[in-house]
Amino acid sequence: MKAAVFSYPPGIKVIEVPEPQPGEGEVLIRVKAVALCGTDLRIARRGHADISEGEKRILGHEVVGVIEEVGKGVDDLAPGMKVAIAPNYGCGKCYYCIQGLTHHCPEGKALGITENGGFTEFMVVPQKAVSQGNVFPLPGETDLVSIAFVEALACVVHGFLPLGVGFRDRVLIYGAGPIGLMFLELAQLQGAKEVWMADLSEDRLKVAQERGAKTIVVGKEKVKERIKEAEVVVVAAPSPDAQKEALEIAGIYGRINFFGGLPPQVKEVALPSNLIHYKELVVTGTTKSNNFHFRSALDLLLQEQLDLSYLVSHVLPLERIEEGLSLMERQQSLKVVIVPE
Repeated sequence: MKAAVFSYPPGIKVIEVPEPQPGEGEVLIRVKAVALCGTDLRIARRGHADISEGEKRILGHEVVGVIEEVGKGVDDLAPGMKVAIAPNYGCGKCYYCIQGLTHHCPEGKALGITENGGFTEFMVVPQKAVSQGNVFPLPGETDLVSIAFVEALACVVHGFLPLGVGFRDRVLIYGAGPIGLMFLELAQLQGAKEVWMADLSEDRLKVAQERGAKTIVVGKEKVKERIKEAEVVVVAAPSPDAQKEALEIAGIYGRINFFGGLPPQVKEVALPSNLIHYKELVVTGTTKSNNFHFRSALDLLLQEQLDLSYLVSHVLPLERIEEGLSLMERQQSLKVVIVPE
């Protein structure tokens, strides 16, 4: 079968690999769609701490497909089921796992990062992931391509919940890419009074405008001159300057999420911490997602509380994965979905 395999020096090649077979407690998935993620792009270009020199890894962690075969002992899943796969699973026994925080397990694994993922025709979901409920059955009529990004939405749900957005809130979001647009949709779903989005790309901001946001073109306009104060600020962009400015724009008792990780060359950011003190700000960051976030994201889509199908800007075959990565790199796409077959 074909697979997009990462190896060092950093790069991805589509090659032939053996078709995996499910062992006891495992599930074999025929992959139908996998959304590209910023993490995939970073690994493809720079590598990853959890992938050692000499290792090869099939990437892809935003996976939906159909069960092809189940291993011995799997009795609640069956061939033919459409499913979505949550990628993060833990040891199941540690302090974090027993709280459901499997994404913080010290021995945690992630499909498509520490383990082989979905940029291939078939993938095996390991026994621990199956037993922890990472295989989510979907209704038979589900359009898999249109929800392939559910894992990304799960990460946004994780970042959104601590902010407590309500009908009295003005929300400012730095970054009008797919993640920022998901934050926009959730803020509007919660009835936010006003949502602003700031970005360098006028094309991306046009999409945000169409979805109901007020927009600021960073570089041509100053954010602080357009929106004086916001109750909620989300930094969904890898920008130290936006992190600093977030503290200035947040109002009294404001809530801030530094959602976007910074580039590795940025080791520290000097923040005006007196603003946190005197304005009594709540500043947090969130990373990854667990099965609760994944289930919540899936419900939002399946129950049609959100329609995010417009985020899928490109659907490409596996052989054109490098084209998809380049589109992301040049910010000429929203969500790129890879269809292996």
